[in-house]
Amino acid sequence: MSFFSIKVNPYSMEERRTAAWVLGILAIIVIFFTVVRPNTRYWGTQTLTFKTCTVKFTYNIKGLEGDTYRANQNRLALCLCDVYQGNHDTSISNKIIKIYKEYDRSNDYDSVIVKRNYSLDSIIKYKAEIFDTRILID
Repeated sequence: MSFFSIKVNPYSMEERRTAAWVLGILAIIVIFFTVVRPNTRYWGTQTLTFKTCTVKFTYNIKGLEGDTYRANQNRLALCLCDVYQGNHDTSISNKIIKIYKEYDRSNDYDSVIVKRNYSLDSIIKYKAEIFDTRILID
């Protein structure tokens, strides 16, 4: 017998292999939920609908999702203005005013629109200027 005898556990190699598999699977799960899952909203077509108006869009440039959503809300508001002119529905008018108040650009520093408190008739009259989507996309 040697003074320095080393006892080797025959199961240590299998335990290490199992631990490596478990840690690898956990790493894949973490990567999925931190990298892949947050970007799934950029895949496919998104839809905004209210009554008879439907706007379909996709996020083309990551990082501009707020502007893309805002521009498409404005497109929805333009459609709702056209529908409201033929059918004076209060739910449509409430949605138009909600979009106008939520996405009013008159507080922006580079805005050329002077801050006004529009009535619904004024919003519909100046809908092309108020809900202009070209400014947001440029």
